[in-house]
Amino acid sequence: MSNKKTLKFIFLSTLLGLSCSVYAETEKSVSWDNLNGNEQKLLNRFKDRWGEIPEQRKNRLLKGAKRWDGMSQEQKRQAKNRLQRWKKMTPEQRQKIRSRYEKFRALPQDEKQRIRQQREWFKSLPQERRQKLRDRWNNMTAEQRDSFRQRLKERRAELGSMPAEQREQIKSQRQEFSKKSRNMSPAERRSARENLRQRRAPPRTPRR
Repeated sequence: MSNKKTLKFIFLSTLLGLSCSVYAETEKSVSWDNLNGNEQKLLNRFKDRWGEIPEQRKNRLLKGAKRWDGMSQEQKRQAKNRLQRWKKMTPEQRQKIRSRYEKFRALPQDEKQRIRQQREWFKSLPQERRQKLRDRWNNMTAEQRDSFRQRLKERRAELGSMPAEQREQIKSQRQEFSKKSRNMSPAERRSARENLRQRRAPPRTPRR
């Protein structure tokens, strides 16, 4: 990837959610002389005006540069694909991503941590499973997505009202299911999910 395209990746990495789970969101004063050789090379076009750039933006640029510098060749290939998808987006789609990122930055730390954990869970899934989930989401109508979000919100509220021990038990069950489901067929996965739901469901009060 050329230096120009690399810089584009650095600019977009935060907007595309690539740095959310990797770097702490602390704003530190960053001087040009404290950057290492690779970081200075990647950010060279900013050298003459580095002192004029707001610290928040400096940190974002540096996070992107650090991430790029630490990527494997496969990760860089995936980053190129993300950059291509970004280029193909309409201005409205790009603005939606920017707005989503700003909303993320405004969330409480515990909510950010929850989102990071969900992202790590998604990344741990097999490629085929991730693609199926993406396709399922993309094929939903706006009403179906709203309904899905509402169910998630209700489940989080339900979990939040549970004792800590019970929440940890459910978390452990999810992790165990995630590992086992990688080698399951779709039918086996559906059956296992239903069994898991039944185990979690509270006992029903018998009718009189």
